[in-house]
Amino acid sequence: MATPRSHKRERQSEPTALMSLGDDMLAEILCRLPSLPSLARAAFACSRLRNVASSSSDVANRFISPAPLLGYFASVVGGDIPSFHRALLLSDRDVAGIVRRGDFYLANFEDYDWRLMDCRQGLLLLTSDRCMAVFDPVASSLVPIPHYTSNVGGKSSFRCFLPSCSGATSFRVLCLESTGGGKVRPHVYSSCTGEWCSHLLAPKGIKVPRRGDPHSNHYLPMHAGGHIYWRTNAEKLTSLNVSSMEFSHVGLPDEVHHSSSYALGDTEDGTTCIVSVSTKYHQKLDIRVWFLKEEDGSSWERQWRVDASELDLLAGPVTPSKVLKVYHVTAGIVLLSMGYKNNGIRYLAFRLKDTHWEGTTKTKTNTKRQSLILADLCTSSGWVQPCFMTWPRPSLKAAGSTKNASASGSEQEAAAGSNKKKQV
Repeated sequence: MATPRSHKRERQSEPTALMSLGDDMLAEILCRLPSLPSLARAAFACSRLRNVASSSSDVANRFISPAPLLGYFASVVGGDIPSFHRALLLSDRDVAGIVRRGDFYLANFEDYDWRLMDCRQGLLLLTSDRCMAVFDPVASSLVPIPHYTSNVGGKSSFRCFLPSCSGATSFRVLCLESTGGGKVRPHVYSSCTGEWCSHLLAPKGIKVPRRGDPHSNHYLPMHAGGHIYWRTNAEKLTSLNVSSMEFSHVGLPDEVHHSSSYALGDTEDGTTCIVSVSTKYHQKLDIRVWFLKEEDGSSWERQWRVDASELDLLAGPVTPSKVLKVYHVTAGIVLLSMGYKNNGIRYLAFRLKDTHWEGTTKTKTNTKRQSLILADLCTSSGWVQPCFMTWPRPSLKAAGSTKNASASGSEQEAAAGSNKKKQV
């Protein structure tokens, strides 16, 4: 005879709620996620997870790997709001989720004509006639910055980020002012103080880069090794040490001349490098890479030489209708621009990599070889800057504030009128 079922069911233990766990346990769970985009996507589920992800040293050390390429911000000719192009070759669903959740299409900036000045460490520096703004598109947080106002009638045209020295929520902005007599004075805005700090005049011979061709990268800042570089003449680069705020000139490699297309940046491990491209015999593309020598900081040593004509997307001879230029170098990603007269500009992103290949039938050995691995591509009518995901970080905060700055016009106008300055 079958045993009758008991009317009383054994009480099951209730599942442990995630938010009932301590911060250390939550950090341990977040450390087990497979990638930085998956961490960011999970952390944005609630404010507590985000705070744990942003404040835990274990989480920061776990995801210290190179930041993924999210896409590109393109400055449209005519001063319209920069447009965003998501990386096409990224199949990571977490990356796609971060782009959808964030404000990469700059919906908060539709009121004014904003121009993109710099894109660094996942932050955007934009400027308009009223003020500037630093924006984190992943977190959709914005901090308005007042324009620097000169007391001597100088013009401020070059603006870019400086490395932060006070944590993930802080930032610094550099503004170069052209004063009377052709002199240059640097000014630095710190989000920690909410003030502009004016530094000593630059030595004679230091010039501010001037915007020319809207498709040219000559005006863009080049960040590497604790310095900011820009072009001022055909033979030299101007360098600013961001720690000492001292200017200097750095010569180009002997094989790079005024007609060469090149850009300065850094590799995945942070080494300062120059990447140059030239046409060899008007048929092949020769890409060369130089590293800056650490002992003197002013001379170069050639490291790589890659025959770019082997790339599938660039196969065939270079013709007058196809112009290839090195446009940007960041974290080992080399951005090449291929211009077409009627179809805009096509940008190709490659990653510099060491590969091994079998030797010829004569050598029968394995040889180390440098190559370019296609990372992404996009097409735009203006110049572009790659956007990397640098996270986790708390929301950006202005000096003395306890909440995120909003993008309202009244706050921006107030910021534009509170131009505090001091001299050092």
